[in-house]
Amino acid sequence: MAKIDSVEMHKKKDLHLVTCKKHPTLDLYIWNYTPECQYSRAWDEHTRMARGLITDGEGNIVSRPFKKFWNLGEMEETKIENLPGEIPEITEKVDGSLGVQFYDGDNVYIATRGSFESEQAVFAIVWMQERFTRKDFKEGYTYLWEICYKQNRVVVDYGDFAGLILLAVVETETGKEIDHIQEAQRLEVRSSQRINKTIDELVTLCQDTSLKGTEMEGFVLRYGNGLRVKTKTEEYKKLHKILTHFSSKVIWEILAKGETITSYLEQVPDEFFQWAKEKERELKDKYAEIYKDVVLGYNDVRDLPTRKDQALKIMKDYKAVSGGIFSLLDDKQANLNDYIWKMIKPEYELPFKDVNREAE
Repeated sequence: MAKIDSVEMHKKKDLHLVTCKKHPTLDLYIWNYTPECQYSRAWDEHTRMARGLITDGEGNIVSRPFKKFWNLGEMEETKIENLPGEIPEITEKVDGSLGVQFYDGDNVYIATRGSFESEQAVFAIVWMQERFTRKDFKEGYTYLWEICYKQNRVVVDYGDFAGLILLAVVETETGKEIDHIQEAQRLEVRSSQRINKTIDELVTLCQDTSLKGTEMEGFVLRYGNGLRVKTKTEEYKKLHKILTHFSSKVIWEILAKGETITSYLEQVPDEFFQWAKEKERELKDKYAEIYKDVVLGYNDVRDLPTRKDQALKIMKDYKAVSGGIFSLLDDKQANLNDYIWKMIKPEYELPFKDVNREAE
């Protein structure tokens, strides 16, 4: 049985380059690289394999997911001129959360890239156990899935589909793969589909701005030596950037500057547009309410004879908006605007799930 180098993996853990989480009841551990590893690009054979890797307490590999892989041209090994000369297998890149299959007795379970108990894992386990038991799958292989359902949407819209899409079937001992499409047909499940195009055609297609980001994420190229390379459409990358950065706080920042969010909302999904407009309305309503209270207090104290009288009245009856009233008394409208916007700064919130949690 294949094993990890436990000494090296624990060194990586101590350096905060990987995490290791124990299953709540089983003698299983899931290894996952960290944002610090990504930021520092501390990639080697150990950190690359820690992408949802499941081992037992002795370091035996129980389930083997994909190694970390990169975009076309992102690394030396993924530059077009350095790719193997053979024609790769090309499949669609599915936009959801990676699910890694494992077992407990005859029961089938799914973990996501860093958790045995994530919301996506719970959904996948229920979906799986309603349909399959361990005997339905080939022994000695790790089945890898993409978990897709509306509440877990990243960017691509899969409509009413809610379930698992088979991405690969990997021999756990060696990492070699078998035909996942044939296996999906045998199991009667959906799989990522092969794409009959050359690399040049893929690059051209990914640059096509008529291909909406909500329709397709991109493609995965797999070579005979196990090398995987991904490429994403330009429209998907643009939309992904908006959805992963255009949070409630970004909307607040835009409004606080006196700008509108309309120009930021071109070509985004209807669900996102509605969410953003609701956040804009909520913030503007809060601003208006506080502004009204400030003006009310200002009108009540402005004709008092001394600043001391004004201050005493403000702190007695209008303490919650005192800073705004003082700004108006000092004829500092800009300060008042800053004061109110700071008061209503929202908690960080995204329109959909946090897409950095499991997706890649």
